[in-house]
Amino acid sequence: MRATTEPGSDAPAGTGHAVVMGAGMAGLAVAKALTAGFERVTIVDRDRLPVGTDHRPGVPQDRHLHLLLPSGVEALETLFPGLLEELCAGGATAGDTDRIRMCLNGHRLAPAHTGHRVVFASRPFVEAHVRRRVCEERRISVRDNVRIVGLAVSDDRGRVEGVELAASNGGDPEVLPAEVVVDCTGRRSPVPSWLAELRHRPPEVEELDVQVRYATRRYELPDGVLDGDHHVLVGPTPAGPRGGAMTYVEDGTWLVTLFAMAGDRAPADGASFERFAEELPIPDIHEAIGAGRAIDDPAPYRFPANRRLRYERLDDLPGGLLVAGDAVCSFNPIYGQGMSVAAMEAQLLQARLRAGTCPSARAWFRDVATVIDTAWQLAIGSDLAVEAVEGRRPLSTRILNRYLARLQAAATDDPRLTSRLTRVVGLVDPPSRLLWPTTVASVVRGAPRSGT
Repeated sequence: MRATTEPGSDAPAGTGHAVVMGAGMAGLAVAKALTAGFERVTIVDRDRLPVGTDHRPGVPQDRHLHLLLPSGVEALETLFPGLLEELCAGGATAGDTDRIRMCLNGHRLAPAHTGHRVVFASRPFVEAHVRRRVCEERRISVRDNVRIVGLAVSDDRGRVEGVELAASNGGDPEVLPAEVVVDCTGRRSPVPSWLAELRHRPPEVEELDVQVRYATRRYELPDGVLDGDHHVLVGPTPAGPRGGAMTYVEDGTWLVTLFAMAGDRAPADGASFERFAEELPIPDIHEAIGAGRAIDDPAPYRFPANRRLRYERLDDLPGGLLVAGDAVCSFNPIYGQGMSVAAMEAQLLQARLRAGTCPSARAWFRDVATVIDTAWQLAIGSDLAVEAVEGRRPLSTRILNRYLARLQAAATDDPRLTSRLTRVVGLVDPPSRLLWPTTVASVVRGAPRSGT
């Protein structure tokens, strides 16, 4: 039986072939999920993939700080049982969220347990371990250093039947047939333009321009520099579009990322890096790096806008085409949502395939929208709380941001509020949890504060 997806209905999962475009975290997780319903899965990537933890051109942001949220840890552990233990054996650290020092909206939140794990490691380290697990799967093969130039479609253009690979040695493009193609090529995905060329309507695009600029340095710091904590997060404030984060990674060093929003300048050299850290609302990052030694120069990066492609609103979708990860939605990276949302999407696909059906394009994008909605709401709402970010602020957004500011102030003395907020930010609980009567009562009782 062949695994097929028609535009409007799910189909039985079978023993056919699936192709994944892209070998980043989204592509690797999706490939593993596809083995629940397909006999063969091929990952195709334009880069020559590293054997270990080397950086690669296709992931320019992998030099910067990443964080696996609790939801992402749980999703990856479902897809790759035992992965967390392997990461920790390799040098990563896992702990409860009380190992994170958080300063949100200028308020230092009280530490609190949530009962959920966070992994502290670099992006290349995590990706290398996931990639190794994927390559050990007998159903999965990887074709790297190959460029995809288009979609192979049926005569009536109503179904995707594979991908076209760039010609080698001057010959014709190679067609790699597949029952399902999953686009995991990131925010620069060519699929919308390919759909337009095939006379399918491309998805609407929603964007919020944030113009985030950030820089990252690696540091050697003395043992116990943060009294056993593994991560510091300093978020922006309404009047101050700057922040930073630092995390302990697998080789015993610390990654420190400092960012500025709305076109404000990020540090460009060592001296400005330390001055920038000194100006943050709490002194933790500046004091920590002042006690240690930088081992490289600041590496810059720029992120222009939150971007969401509304595939779920399309009626005219070709069968056999799914999209996941940043190719559907990419978030302001200061919130650390990208890897976790991609893993949750893959977990959802695995569950559908294990239930015996491969989702149609229409059903898939409806499902993915439910995963994305919470993260999108949190990212957009948080960005619009920064006055320098230009965007429409409906009354509901303004009221919610005022409430969250008061909640964060009250959480300076109330670990229960910190825990509830952290579970929402970690994509474990829905945002509605923050509006439960018991939470609102705690916020009302807590006196708003303007300091840290």
